[in-house]
Amino acid sequence: MTLIEHMGPLSIQQIKEETGYLVKTITPALHRLQEAFLLYEDQYDGEWDRAWYRFYEMFPEYDLKQYSRAAALEIILQRFAYRMVWFDTKMAKTFYKLPEKEIRQACTRLVDDGILTAMDSGFMLPGDVDALDEAPKQFPQVLAFHRNDFLVRALDHELKAKFKPLYDVLPYDHDPQYYVLVDGEFRAVSVGHFRYGPYEIHDIVCDSLDMWERKDEICAAVQKENPGAVIQRFMGKPI
Repeated sequence: MTLIEHMGPLSIQQIKEETGYLVKTITPALHRLQEAFLLYEDQYDGEWDRAWYRFYEMFPEYDLKQYSRAAALEIILQRFAYRMVWFDTKMAKTFYKLPEKEIRQACTRLVDDGILTAMDSGFMLPGDVDALDEAPKQFPQVLAFHRNDFLVRALDHELKAKFKPLYDVLPYDHDPQYYVLVDGEFRAVSVGHFRYGPYEIHDIVCDSLDMWERKDEICAAVQKENPGAVIQRFMGKPI
């Protein structure tokens, strides 16, 4: 923080050159300062090594005391409800990394004010509740979602509990990449390595053997999101 205050905007590489610290040491510290609204990462030009600025330099008009913590939480939960349609407090906790007790209290206040409606152990906006009768009941399609997708990040606690035991036992090094939604339920995940360009997709792990019947659809969905990628295995069997 002192370095950026005295030298102006700096990239991670410039910070490394000035301090001698490793990138893996610098980056988490920058992210903590970013979360505290002390620094801002400029992502305007799309370059990978972007500059970091003092937050108030980029947003001099912003008042960090404009909202109380409770009021700010109520605002973001309404936005969360708008995007998720239905959510529960565990999903909000997983996504925002905030205490579930605070989230539950904020949801209760929003329900009392008529802004949210309690529904099936979760919450919805009243307008979405009214639209339920018009919504389709089945979703006969296969879609792949990157692990950083909004929906996946909100359900990270469930997806890890379901799939991590399945891919942790694989004999090769890998990371989860795409979670695959089959007819409205997450039933599979691709694992491998992230690369610039097409990913290395070592395998597609499914939650049951009946997914063999949807093999072609699942592989096509993963490849659609990552053109040029070669899927090496499906449920452990070489392709």
